[in-house]
Amino acid sequence: MSEPFTRVEIAFYPEHLNNWLRFGMSDEQHDLDRRRSLALFKPGRVFGYVRWRANEYGTQEWRFSVVRTAGPSVLSSRIKGVQPGGEVLLLAIGNAKVKRALLQIDVLETKGFEPADVSIVYYRHVHNRIATRRPIRAYSEAQHSAHLAGRRVLS
Repeated sequence: MSEPFTRVEIAFYPEHLNNWLRFGMSDEQHDLDRRRSLALFKPGRVFGYVRWRANEYGTQEWRFSVVRTAGPSVLSSRIKGVQPGGEVLLLAIGNAKVKRALLQIDVLETKGFEPADVSIVYYRHVHNRIATRRPIRAYSEAQHSAHLAGRRVLS
């Protein structure tokens, strides 16, 4: 029986389209041609996905999502470029919100955290704070240790 994968579309057409993974290691990657590929993730993986599209008038779409992949029998949200979908932990749409979300990922990496291993509760916090234009609380080592301990207990 084949493994159920979540497929993520990666594409780069200069000045028109750029869909890429900000973080998260795919389990497999298949190059379709020199500009497009598919990243495949097993259930339970977390990744950051950026979609940017423009035309002659400028940026038309810019969104950043942090997604946790779901198994075949789990309800999931539809996300453009992600098949069959996943659990959206953070969604930022528009220039200011995407920049703020990406800056938060940079802060996590600067502090030594791997974004794919950060608590999903923290991503929900960041989503809510960006949506309401409120300050984002820092992610602490204590939070991270508790999250990793909880993951070990559940697995």
